Amino acid sequence: MQKSAMPIPSVDHLMDTPLPVLINELGVTLLDSGITDRDFFGAVVERKTGELILSMPAGRSELEHDTVARYLLAHAFGVDVPPMPAPLTTVRVDDEEGDSSQADEALRRVRKGGSV
Repeated sequence: MQKSAMPIPSVDHLMDTPLPVLINELGVTLLDSGITDRDFFGAVVERKTGELILSMPAGRSELEHDTVARYLLAHAFGVDVPPMPAPLTTVRVDDEEGDSSQADEALRRVRKGGSV
């Protein structure tokens, strides 16, 4: 999902920059997700235009929001970070074949509050 036009942030920059500043610098759109499933921690979706959307569930602690957002952004930009501890898992849907139906469906669900 790494964007070639955007510089890859260093691990230090990704982890130390205030999250609102980081999101702005990276050109990411942050949306509150309507997904209420307690097992959903967030998602990053790359639109056909290249825009990255970071969708985070509302009502979570600041620590959870900040940690998961940075982790998802690291994956989106190809920054090497250690995996999250169980039970958290990361699922990646790629659109390498030109068929964007899976990515489009994931974005639709994130926007409508469904499960990804």
